[in-house]
Amino acid sequence: MLYIIGLGLGWKDLSMKALEAISECQEIYLEIFTSKSDFTTLQLQRLLGKPVHELDRKQVEEDKPFLEEADVKNVALLVYGDPLAATTHQEILLLAKKQDIKVKVVHAPSIFTAVAETGLSLYRFGKVTSIPITSEGFKPESFFDILLENQKIDAHTLFLLEIKTEENEALTIPEAIKMLLYISKKRNSNVFTEESPCIGAARLGTDTAIMKAASATELTKADFGGPPQVLIVPAKLNHKEEEYVKEYRK
Repeated sequence: MLYIIGLGLGWKDLSMKALEAISECQEIYLEIFTSKSDFTTLQLQRLLGKPVHELDRKQVEEDKPFLEEADVKNVALLVYGDPLAATTHQEILLLAKKQDIKVKVVHAPSIFTAVAETGLSLYRFGKVTSIPITSEGFKPESFFDILLENQKIDAHTLFLLEIKTEENEALTIPEAIKMLLYISKKRNSNVFTEESPCIGAARLGTDTAIMKAASATELTKADFGGPPQVLIVPAKLNHKEEEYVKEYRK
């Protein structure tokens, strides 16, 4: 059997259901590229009392060593956040079912619900998208198109900021805002400007969580600390949302 287990947003989110499932497993894998948490693999091994094998992107998306093993023994694939929040893990679930491998999913807290701490209604969020770390020859703008789509229907936009765990790189909120401003100016768009209201949040669900609301320009000067970080470009706030956001506006 394959157990796809969510670790939540911090080590204290590890549930009794998750620990129970892990105790049944002979092999434990941890994917380390879709997010980051406040505990290390070594700390996780000490907590679980079992070896934990780290998997990079290629191993999870192409090699998938856990699938072959899950056909003959109990195997756990540990995922930060909720295990089915990323399409990568949904594809693994589907592939396992096609190969007649039994699968059990153990859910956990995720950024997709934790953003409600900002005071914004989850029902008012539109499409979610990621802003990647750019490089020479790789400077996509599709995330800006999602912002345009959401603004048209008066929906909040949640940007997940990329983390490259293997390279120890992470996009920051100020960097993401500067990217949006650059694309907006290049396209002569007024959808996102220096005065656009933004909400930045880092490490939601942990003891070091931080949230700040201000104009785009003001947030480019803010320090949010380490990852994971998200940027929200809200639509027009309703009365309750406005009241809540005032509490942490810069």
